[in-house]
Amino acid sequence: MRFDQLCILRGLAGAILAGLLAAPLAATAPAFQPPQEQGAMPSRLAATSPILALARAGERIVGVGQRGHIVISDDGGRQWRQAASPVSSDLLAVSFPTPTRGWAVGHGGVVLHSADGGASWTRQLDGRQASALAIRHYEARVAAGDQAGQFLKREQSLAVDGTQPFLDVYFESETTGYVVGTFNRLFRTQDGGKTWTPWMDRSDNPDELHFYAIRGGPHGVYLAGEQGMVWRLDAASQRFVAMRTPYKGTLFGVVSAGPGGLLVFGMRGSLLRTADEGKSWETISTGNPAGITSGTVLADGTIVLVNQAGGIDLSSDHGKSFQARKSARPMSYFGVAALDGGRIALAGSEGVRLETVK
Repeated sequence: MRFDQLCILRGLAGAILAGLLAAPLAATAPAFQPPQEQGAMPSRLAATSPILALARAGERIVGVGQRGHIVISDDGGRQWRQAASPVSSDLLAVSFPTPTRGWAVGHGGVVLHSADGGASWTRQLDGRQASALAIRHYEARVAAGDQAGQFLKREQSLAVDGTQPFLDVYFESETTGYVVGTFNRLFRTQDGGKTWTPWMDRSDNPDELHFYAIRGGPHGVYLAGEQGMVWRLDAASQRFVAMRTPYKGTLFGVVSAGPGGLLVFGMRGSLLRTADEGKSWETISTGNPAGITSGTVLADGTIVLVNQAGGIDLSSDHGKSFQARKSARPMSYFGVAALDGGRIALAGSEGVRLETVK
């Protein structure tokens, strides 16, 4: 409780004084700007503040994090500089399908785009625009006699509650990409983010579970989310088809695991592997109960997983088994990117650090 509040309790005189002092402050206070409409503040500590995700943009490394921070490195992660960001909302994920073109997403439903390898960014979409777009899309579908009423009602409800975050982004090319988030939120673009199409009706997700991750590779595009659910994009129907795993908790991510293989990971050290596109799953143990937050694959095929307790686990047999590797300076890890020479960049609670794992 502040001192002026204590004065209010102790007497009328204090209350009057507090009111008189507060009046001019209220009159001069600037209008509130939502984080998705206010640029990130420059900070010399940006690279040592919480960074939540990493991506390679050619030889450059790009990291995104809290308060809209975006940092880039052109020397393999030894030195970092902050890039201007048009938002101050937390950025949760980043994807660069080419060395120059990339996208980042986060709270407030923001979608940012860079055309110069992460040096500068523009906002392509935010949560309010996404809701309005989805409502128009499903209104048109309903008017045309389509059975899309449930999606329209849901979007109208979400719009009243405020903006919904996008939790992950994946671009398979500089034109085609996806953003995903809470309550079955799923949008696709085929023109590099100039326009977005709601795809909520294209997922087998009747319970509107949250999507935490989307990744693609030689064997297709996959979603991972709540209740141990995984979805695979069926190319013929252009739908995300549900695949249930033996795990019932939340899954945070997806990573390739050799020819025909896939790993999904999440809370409490949960890790599952499939070698038949999700028809069957095997539970893999890392011996660590901490939530696995991110994964990547090195040039030699080694799979790297990182967790919230500062653990690093490596697999050289396509994810069939893992061995712990001691971190030189552990922190809570949120993201990992493969570098050259057996090195990795790690994003976490204390910024970005480098480790040599091979």
